[in-house]
Amino acid sequence: MRLDRNQEKAVNHITGPAIVIAGPGSGKTTVVTARILNLIQTHNIPPSQILAIAFNRKAVEEMETRILSSLQTKSSLTKVRELTSSKSNNAAETDTKPEIRTLHAFGKDIITENYKRAGFNQEPDIWTGQIDEIIAQEQTQIEREVSTTSVAIYKIESKKTGKCYIGQTTNPDRRRKEHFDHSSNDRLRQAIRSEGAPQFSFEVLERVSGREANRREAHWIAFYSKRASVFNRADPLRVQYSNQLILEMFCQHFEIPYKEHLDRDPDFENLRDRFNDIKEIVMRAKRQVTTGLFDPTTLDDPVAQAFAVKYETLKTEANAIDFEDMVIHAANLLKTCPDLQQTYRAKYPYLLVDEFQDIAPADFRLISLLSENLFAVGDDDQAIYGFRGGDSEIMQEFTARQDVVKYEITRNYRSTSTIVEHARALIERNEPRISKNLRAHNPIQQDIKIVETTPETVEAILRRELKSSQETAVLARTNYETDQIQEMLSKHEIPVEVTTIHKAKGREWEKVILIHNTLERRFPRRDNNLAEERRVFYVAMTRAKVELVVLGGTCPFVPEFEKISKNVGYYLRQFAYWRARGKLKKVGDVK
Repeated sequence: MRLDRNQEKAVNHITGPAIVIAGPGSGKTTVVTARILNLIQTHNIPPSQILAIAFNRKAVEEMETRILSSLQTKSSLTKVRELTSSKSNNAAETDTKPEIRTLHAFGKDIITENYKRAGFNQEPDIWTGQIDEIIAQEQTQIEREVSTTSVAIYKIESKKTGKCYIGQTTNPDRRRKEHFDHSSNDRLRQAIRSEGAPQFSFEVLERVSGREANRREAHWIAFYSKRASVFNRADPLRVQYSNQLILEMFCQHFEIPYKEHLDRDPDFENLRDRFNDIKEIVMRAKRQVTTGLFDPTTLDDPVAQAFAVKYETLKTEANAIDFEDMVIHAANLLKTCPDLQQTYRAKYPYLLVDEFQDIAPADFRLISLLSENLFAVGDDDQAIYGFRGGDSEIMQEFTARQDVVKYEITRNYRSTSTIVEHARALIERNEPRISKNLRAHNPIQQDIKIVETTPETVEAILRRELKSSQETAVLARTNYETDQIQEMLSKHEIPVEVTTIHKAKGREWEKVILIHNTLERRFPRRDNNLAEERRVFYVAMTRAKVELVVLGGTCPFVPEFEKISKNVGYYLRQFAYWRARGKLKKVGDVK
């Protein structure tokens, strides 16, 4: 396994906490793998004393394949036999390879091996998709309650003009007060302010079931439109149930306080869509747990809190744990049982963690309890899982510790110098971040192609860009966009991989086509941190080895890297000039 000077320094680290600050294409997994082999082959560390944590199953499999392939060479097998010759056959078999797991899988092992001490009567069941089932059941139940509840169709009428507002509610008295205090209908609100509340009457026209409410509201809107005019804007028949009715039943179902004018709160703009967010809100909160176990009552979101209380109760009654519990319960067990913590620390004195920038606070809690001899590898510039609870500040704070040895591997062996320099210009706008000397091993000059597109032109431009036979991927921000792109290309029978940027992380292609803000305006997403959105764009750019094509509409990130084009051209011409004279060997030599 050939390593450069900086990689060798990291690989030769023996004991004590260490951080390897990496860049894209710099060989992060190679360094983790090489250090494991170095511990075994050079320092005679028994493989069974090494625990390596990877971010997902695919990364685990890749690391296992690399290590086992190297350990199966003749010299490695000899070394392993020497290490295990004094043990039983079974012990020798387990001692021939290190433990390589995801953190969740390892946490699950801790719990199942010690379930009684973790507070379970028997080995807990694993809940995987049950939260989705419970969410669906809650949604169905609310819709059933909405359809059968008694709804008042009411009229607010101007005594002066006869103009009316027609609405629906389960609580007319409360709704009347809302309208007269500060109506959510802007036309009615202005009229009440202008004419005065005493000039308006409030009347319940009829009571109907929820399933009939929209039809009857539409009837009365039409009826009064003919007699005078109405303040209403929207047609209630456009949706199955009004947002006001859904809001009231949400509060009733989840037993949360109904607040006046809550219908104008952006969080309640479309309550039916709230169910799509509940799972992520709850799981993201669980990833923030740093003491004890998860307490659902600490959630700020009232709907998510009410649901989480119900979900956690059902899970406890079923003697089960979910994916996030594997980490939370394992960490709590080690914290409350010092003897057990010492057992695992003695068992695995060497701990390695890959993709360190993506861990959540709950993850770091367990990692810290497992070992003080942590060897972490990561790139905070590629931290793009904040929506799942990942926190790149953990890596930044760990790096800042005085007792942590720092190594840097920032030479990019994947991309051309043009791509690296443009990507560097983009990401260096982020603060805070760990400063890195990002540079390319490959001096090839290959312009980045930036093409403005519209929904009408993107298909033709894609077909043109995909005529070449080189290995190519099309990247987009969302699954919605990738589905549209797949549909476009399938019509023309076009050898190409279409995926989201998040799924592309850790991978590479000769040519990458990045589509943004054409099929859907999602760069940057308004509901996400701007720095993380810039990191997502950066990850997309650095998937390309040779050719990068950026297709899209207006995006603030494009000018951020596009402005350096002239400077990069000068830089590369200087490099070519001096290299031709035998003065330079690599791009990084140009200062």
